[in-house]
Amino acid sequence: MAQLTEPTPVLTVTYYGHCAFLWETAQGARVLVDPYRNREDRYWFTREFPQVPCDLGLITHAHFDHDAAGRLPESASLLRMPGELRYRDLYVRGIGDLHSNPRGTLPDFPNVMFRLEAGGLRFLHIGDNRADWPAEVAESVGQVDVLMVTVDDSNHLLTYEEVDSLIDRLSPRVVIPMHYQIPGLMPDCAGLRPPDGWLATQQRVKRLGRHYTTFSAQDLPDTTEIWVFEPSPESMSAPEAVP
Repeated sequence: MAQLTEPTPVLTVTYYGHCAFLWETAQGARVLVDPYRNREDRYWFTREFPQVPCDLGLITHAHFDHDAAGRLPESASLLRMPGELRYRDLYVRGIGDLHSNPRGTLPDFPNVMFRLEAGGLRFLHIGDNRADWPAEVAESVGQVDVLMVTVDDSNHLLTYEEVDSLIDRLSPRVVIPMHYQIPGLMPDCAGLRPPDGWLATQQRVKRLGRHYTTFSAQDLPDTTEIWVFEPSPESMSAPEAVP
């Protein structure tokens, strides 16, 4: 009799623009990272962050474009510090380090990278972290299958070389760019640019043409690919933000 193999768990990742992603696991855990907002003196988003059902909210650091905790459901738990937790079939590790400082003019500012594991997959969302983290941080990060990394053609946070160095060091199977200008969601005054210049330097770029995709351990590419999401229609049709 042929032995039946268990199906590989599948999880879904949805992109809401900027650095905001939602994970939905096989057992129904819903985790949202880095919802965004404007500040009175910083108009970066033409739309409010949409209402997204989730059980857990993760915030990498206390900058306006990452910390719209007020947009989380009242029932959602919130993690914005280093630490570990398990929820259903999801394991989350918050790894403390430092925000990038590309011009070397800012004081040290804390940032938490989040490592999420589910369905045999290991995701790393770096927030606005620096690229040259120390050995103890690298040990906590460990192996990574899917890397969410900040990259845009203004080099707002990381240079192309720093992004490439992270990819070389971590050897992820999938790299997802984030923290870049999205026309219709972010005005030119935000100062960010699209990531097209960096994408042109990469050999394997896959434009998904949609705002979500499913992941399973057995279906990951053999060689590192860059996957580019479209933002969720909910993000683009959310109520207008006040300048």
